[in-house]
Amino acid sequence: MTTRPDPETPAWKTKQFRLIVFGALAVLALILILQNFDTTEVQFLFWTGRAPLAWVLLTFMLLGAGVEELIRLLVRRKRAKRAEASYRENRSESD
Repeated sequence: MTTRPDPETPAWKTKQFRLIVFGALAVLALILILQNFDTTEVQFLFWTGRAPLAWVLLTFMLLGAGVEELIRLLVRRKRAKRAEASYRENRSESD
């Protein structure tokens, strides 16, 4: 049995829309990577190396996704702490 989305829910909030957007971005990222296999020099602080541009792009895409996930985790944790503090405050006021 499939459930139908609420007709008042905006299209961009549906799972199907998010899946389509994620798929499109994944395809575009793959095209970007596959079209850039020239070797490039990479410098970071005191380190210098040579690598295919595709690997550099992929590495930094993954690092960016990791940083985004870390920020989401920190924001979620902060919200949970605020909600817990608010719950405790409301509970102590009602006692």
